Order: sequence, then structure tokens, then C-alpha cells
Amino acid sequence: MLKQRALSALIFVPLFLGIAFLGGIFFDIFLALILAYAGYEYSCMLKSAGYQVSSVLIIGAILIVVLLRVFSNSMVELLLLPVILVIFGLFALWKYEHDDHLAFQSLVVGLFGVFYIGVLGAYGITLNQSGTNGNLWVLVTIALVWLVDSGAYLVGTRFGKKVVIPQLSPKKTLEGFLGGTLVGLISGLLIGLVLKRALPELGPWKGALLGLIMGPVAFFGDALMSLLKRTLGVKDTGKLLPGHGGILDRLDSMLWALVVGTYFVMLLG
Repeated sequence: MLKQRALSALIFVPLFLGIAFLGGIFFDIFLALILAYAGYEYSCMLKSAGYQVSSVLIIGAILIVVLLRVFSNSMVELLLLPVILVIFGLFALWKYEHDDHLAFQSLVVGLFGVFYIGVLGAYGITLNQSGTNGNLWVLVTIALVWLVDSGAYLVGTRFGKKVVIPQLSPKKTLEGFLGGTLVGLISGLLIGLVLKRALPELGPWKGALLGLIMGPVAFFGDALMSLLKRTLGVKDTGKLLPGHGGILDRLDSMLWALVVGTYFVMLLG
């Protein structure tokens, strides 16, 4: 299992970080495609749990939200969100009239996916476009949350004893959480030192603060995804990445990290 995780990470992580470093339209389009595939995985999970959702609607809505962030402005995006709700609502009404008595539940979980994947994911576009160093902020944010995730996994596997949320995930321990948070703090400090010329607005202390914040952010993102998977009765969101599961399994913490990174830049960067 660990070998599979390592091999998948050796391919996926450098690819993602490399394109994040390029930034610009290359990263925007790449992220849009990643989020669209995550929407596909999400719709497949819902269907396996018995919800009669439309993959086309979910993926299409995610792409529209993300691409509007790339090519338009927030006002157009806000105007479009009620339109998406109307379209999903009409589809739910049609499904109910065709004997789908879970139509409302399907409506709710479908819209949750659009918000969770599309709206949160679009913050990556905002962060990437936040000035001349936007690509570096994306790189730092993603690297930190993945380092926190790795630190929590390694420390929790080796030293974890006190389970934090036993009913949801017996493998999530206090030791793993604290270990991951410590890794984030140290990593943020070091990244701030290394990038003090390329990204002077970060610095070691702000880097340490961002890394410290990523500890609870990563834990929350992972726990929320665990709740979703337990509720739908699936182990992984997909099979694209051996040892990790699907794309959405790798985005669980990153989506929230992109939101935090964006607000961090707005307030302190």
C-alpha cells in the first residue's frame, strides 16, 4: 500500500506542482480539467449510492463556475449561480414526475458537489491570478497542505494512539494531527526562507503561520471527505491513483487550502 502511494505521488505531485509553478492560463486550464474529472468521480459515487443525478449537469456546472473565474468577473459568476440552481431544480422536478422519490435529495447532493468542487476549486484560479507572484502562492499553498497531509499520515501511522473521531475514521489520531501541524509550521518557515527573494511578501514568519493554519485545514478537509464517503458507502472516490484512490481523494484538503491561501494573501500577503 505504501509503495503504491509513493509511486502515485511521484507522478501526480511533481506534475501538479510543475504546472502550478508555470501558472497563468496553463494552470487555470489544467485545474479546470482536474476539477471536471473530480466532478465525474463525484457523480459516479452518487449514482453508486442510488441517487439519480446527471453527470452532465454536475460536470457542466463545475466547468462553468471555474471558467467564469478564469475569463470573466465575480459579478457574472454571482448572476449565474441562481441559474444553475434553477436548472438543477427543473431536473429534480422532472425526475420526481418520473417516479424518482429521492429527487430532492439528489438535487441537494448534486448542488453540494458543484459548490464543493467548483466554487472552492475556483479559488485556485483567484489565487493564481493574485498579482505577478500568484503562481508561487499557489505552489506554496498546495505544497504546504500536502506536506501536512504526509506528516499527519506518517506520524499517525507510527505513533498514533488517541483517536479523534472514532466513529468516522478510527485512523485519525491526535498524534497525527499534531505531527502534521508541526510539519506544516516547520515547512512554512523553511519555504519562507527559501523564497525570501522570489516571494518577499511571504517571509519565514508568515510562512510558518500559513503552515500552522494548514494543520487544522487539512484535518477538516480529510474528515469531511471521510464523512461523504462513509455516507455514500464507498472506500475511495475513484481508482485513477493507485494507493490514493481518485482525484477527489487528493483534492479533499487542497480545495480548502486554496480558499485559505486566497484569504491569506488578501489579508496578509
